Amino acid sequence: MPYSSAGRNLMLDALKGTAPVVPITHVGLFDEDAAITAVTGVAATDLFTKVGHGLSNGDLVVLRSLVGGTGLFEEIPYYVVGVSGDDFQLSRVSGGAAIDFTSDVTSVSVVRLVEVSGGAPAYARKAIAFNASVDGSMDDSTNGAVVDVPAGATVNYVGFFSALAAGTLLGIDGVTAESFGGQGTYTVTDADLDLRTGGY
Repeated sequence: MPYSSAGRNLMLDALKGTAPVVPITHVGLFDEDAAITAVTGVAATDLFTKVGHGLSNGDLVVLRSLVGGTGLFEEIPYYVVGVSGDDFQLSRVSGGAAIDFTSDVTSVSVVRLVEVSGGAPAYARKAIAFNASVDGSMDDSTNGAVVDVPAGATVNYVGFFSALAAGTLLGIDGVTAESFGGQGTYTVTDADLDLRTGGY
């Protein structure tokens, strides 16, 4: 699972003995918008450009098919900042400083992730807890979380949060896309946090 910057900081704080102030307490689900393709970026300004990109400050995105852009990574959660006309920048944290990438981006697809909402019963994040870590890996102790999903949604990612609402996104995990023609449920059957394989 790729961890967000906040998630990595939390783990490092825990390793040095600092009590976590925003542990993972809930799981949520994300749908993805159509990819914004053929986006380019200039290293000298850290600006991405795409006519009519439709992104807003604070949007959560991942990158795919990245050509160039040293310092950027695919499938890592980033936040949109500095939107101005057809230009925008990316940050590792919501509202944070723009990422300094050190080579031009010849082409990249930017995919906006949107947390699922709506339905009856209404979508809401579900509580999750974890067992003690063993050798750099930690398994959930809740034996799954069943999340209500509205008709028309597609689940593409599971998100790990520090709160039932708002809170901090600490990690995302891409899953096999599952589309819902009608109201249904999505079960997170096994959540493993593994520092041996995930993130960057």
